[in-house]
Amino acid sequence: MVWENWELKQKQFQAGLDADQVEREAIRTGTTSIEFGTEDERTSGAVDDALESEGNSWEERQNVLENLSGAVADEVHRRATIMGPSYPFTVTGGALEYAASQTGVYEFCLAASANPTGVFEGQPKASAVFEYIARDVIAVHIGGGEGFRTGAPVYPSENRGKTTRETFAALNVLCGEFNWQPTAGFPTEPQHKDLKDAGLDVVVWKPWPDQRRGHLFVLGQCACGKSDIGGKARDLSLNRLGNWLRPVTHAQPVRAFLAAHHIPNSIQLYEISGEGGIVFDRARITIIAQSSPAFMSRAGTPNYHQLAKLYLDQVATG
Repeated sequence: MVWENWELKQKQFQAGLDADQVEREAIRTGTTSIEFGTEDERTSGAVDDALESEGNSWEERQNVLENLSGAVADEVHRRATIMGPSYPFTVTGGALEYAASQTGVYEFCLAASANPTGVFEGQPKASAVFEYIARDVIAVHIGGGEGFRTGAPVYPSENRGKTTRETFAALNVLCGEFNWQPTAGFPTEPQHKDLKDAGLDVVVWKPWPDQRRGHLFVLGQCACGKSDIGGKARDLSLNRLGNWLRPVTHAQPVRAFLAAHHIPNSIQLYEISGEGGIVFDRARITIIAQSSPAFMSRAGTPNYHQLAKLYLDQVATG
């Protein structure tokens, strides 16, 4: 399949969702057929919708299913090729076999992409855990740094208060930047429901060894839902942040967009890069995490394998 055709992006993203279905089943059972990814289409009427006219032959139906299965297989092979040993599955003929990853990051991203609003008592919601992963992966990618989750909702364990102002005040204490100073006419204490995270989910910085400010900052916007790919990359606005923080940072920060999904279409990936900054999709996030397993599983970080199972089980039971 051609991955450099922008017009194919929706078709390839759907193949990616079907490949996710195969991977979830492989995690559940150990091994599954790649054709399992077309189960939804077989039962939802999507095959009938793809036929040229009503009452078409069995042969045409089989051709539609074969095309769907072929697209899923192409996507699975693409993932295996670009991720190499970081891909926690082995493709053998028409089957996919699961072998647990070292960090659990791939499995969690797979779970979060299918269940971004999932939540269990005593655990952060899936999208928030993904933001912790995003924070740490950016830190690894820039060669070591410090990170802070600014996303909503706020959890007591984060020790950053309850309001947006308190969140940025806590960040300012850590890095010396993000000075809270709303523009004239803006409230000094906006209601959290009105501003929340101001479109900013994670902040990662690499401090200067001389302790002066003007650090290298990466500002990250995260996306778990399938409808967030593309459009949400535009949510992070330095101009918007500048209405509340003066300056936001002394040196121009780097923007990043982090997606729990794979982004199969290369042209779309480059398009999103132009809109949202450096793009980390599931493949890139996993490869980076696998390069530093000790950091990703250090004390205080969640057990991603355990949480992935919780959220995947929630998907399986509906």
